[in-house]
Amino acid sequence: MAEAVARPKVLYFVLGNRPLYELVESALPPEFELMTLESGSEAERLEKLRDAEVVIVGGGRLARHHIEAAPRLRFVQHQGVGYHDTVDVAALRERQIPLALAPGGTSIGVSEHTIMMMLAVCKRLAYLDSELRRGVWHANDMRAESRQIFGMTVGIVGLGRIGTEVARHLQGFGATLVYHDIVDIPAEVERELKVRRVGFDELLALSDMVTLHLPLTELSHHMMNRETIGRMKPGAMLINCARGPIVEEAALVEALRSGHLAGVGLDTFEIEPPPHPTPLAEFRNVVLTPHNAPGTRDAMRMKMGDMFDNIQRFYRAEPLVDRVELD
Repeated sequence: MAEAVARPKVLYFVLGNRPLYELVESALPPEFELMTLESGSEAERLEKLRDAEVVIVGGGRLARHHIEAAPRLRFVQHQGVGYHDTVDVAALRERQIPLALAPGGTSIGVSEHTIMMMLAVCKRLAYLDSELRRGVWHANDMRAESRQIFGMTVGIVGLGRIGTEVARHLQGFGATLVYHDIVDIPAEVERELKVRRVGFDELLALSDMVTLHLPLTELSHHMMNRETIGRMKPGAMLINCARGPIVEEAALVEALRSGHLAGVGLDTFEIEPPPHPTPLAEFRNVVLTPHNAPGTRDAMRMKMGDMFDNIQRFYRAEPLVDRVELD
């Protein structure tokens, strides 16, 4: 009798619950074996990395010591697009381990979440919901405080995949759109999205709402700090569904306490999860979500299909989709 061939092991490097793992398993091709995390402890991660040929990485960081602990590792597939702060690219480069992204679903999920955050901050949704649940009826109390997107100038920092989708979603809201990006955007794209390119300082001065859609790099770390937040239009609002350390949270709290900012929506934080209690929770004009902007069932199904298709391509020695050039 022929000896059974061991299936390549794919480690899902994201700690989740059983329904999430079942969703991942539903897309798993039969020629692979899936490993998932039970506790998410460092010891468990290191143990399972020893057998992994493929790692699917998400919000947690795949650091150098993880890569060094995975002698069989051949391919890393990112669950999203933000690899700059979640994967040690230098360590992959040294071993010539390829890295690919899975943008499918991310742009829609994050852009929809961004619009939701804008509306929720404008209308004080989280505060009104929590008050009504405890029996307090604020039918008229927010009328002099809440806002609407119609007529606002919205500044988009980063007009990549996600920033572009945010601009598309805002088309029906009657807002004026400006953007800032270090990458040149084709004029036809600007016309299609009805966006105008401005400098970063001008964007801060013009915008009633600033929304961040850029990766975390040395350039973007604490881009929104005491100085730049201070240059924002008084009474403006800030939305961050990108990466937490782009915003200096201590400066953000100061701006909220002083009244310089009229509202904030955060899906990402400098430390995740943020220390409890976070001072951000004391403000009724702040909306907080746990870094789950792209985390919808619809997006996950799309991602899983795309990722496992790419993993199969790798084992067939075919060109990878959305491969990151490590050199």
